[in-house]
Amino acid sequence: MLHNPGEGHPESPTRLKDILAALEKNFPRSGPVLWREAPLGTDAQVLYCHSPEYLARLKGIVTGLGPTSVPAKTDADTSVSEGSLKAALRGVGAVCQAVDDVYAGNVNRAFCAIRPPGHHALKDTSMGFCLFGNISIGAFHALKKPGIKRVVIVDFDVHHGNGTQALVENNADILFFSTHQKPLWPYEPESEASVRGAAGNIRNFPVPEKSAPQVYRDIFTQSILPEIHSFKPDFIFLSAGFDAHRDDPPKENLFNDPPGRQMLTEPDFDWMTAQLLEAAEKCCAGRFVSVLEGGYNTKVLAACCVSHVKTLSAHR
Repeated sequence: MLHNPGEGHPESPTRLKDILAALEKNFPRSGPVLWREAPLGTDAQVLYCHSPEYLARLKGIVTGLGPTSVPAKTDADTSVSEGSLKAALRGVGAVCQAVDDVYAGNVNRAFCAIRPPGHHALKDTSMGFCLFGNISIGAFHALKKPGIKRVVIVDFDVHHGNGTQALVENNADILFFSTHQKPLWPYEPESEASVRGAAGNIRNFPVPEKSAPQVYRDIFTQSILPEIHSFKPDFIFLSAGFDAHRDDPPKENLFNDPPGRQMLTEPDFDWMTAQLLEAAEKCCAGRFVSVLEGGYNTKVLAACCVSHVKTLSAHR
């Protein structure tokens, strides 16, 4: 909550405030869904994916800020406040702890309700509201576990997970799938190299504006799911960005994009999640970690997260 990128910024503390209020209403802390406060991630975990120079630079920026300081920009879209580094480290810690808990069998699967998001962060810089590549760090953390040889990351955020792609594209043990609208920020070209990756492990599925839910279902059933089964991962991760919802972003926003960039609703996200859970059951003893990415209409985002956790907790 103390990561404050500035008044009017879309990636505001209200996102997590509304998510947690909705989750607590639907999943009381005394109930069967286990709540766990994220530990701080370690420098060593951050350095799975990021350079020491970037981490030191970010620490230096945050150290110079006080409670009343104006947020400091780390890139054109991303700003940090006094509490931002700890917030970002808790995001890293959440994903790594989730990996530990699922691997140990303490829980069946996990959802990391964190901010800032991570799938645009690059090795040497922040990007697109993201400071650390949370899900990429989680994937490398998983690969350090005995018996975990291959992992899959699926990203259904409306924006391309360009940071995740950049952080994993040289590792053939990580297979990355991204569905995203094109054209849309970050407006990066998708050459043959970026579609397949240096290690042949990148699969991008750009979709036009206002694509119908069936487009996503066809991508999953015809491409993503068959290749997951062929790859036989030992762990599956989901970058759960809910900004492909038909009511995201809100009408008044800094994106200058109207709501309905894509036409998905809660049942569509739940269907994709359930398909991945079934793949996890068949391929990797159900090992599955979901990590929050985008979603900026906070009431819609909260409803999506509730529905998402219901899907996760109901699946057996």
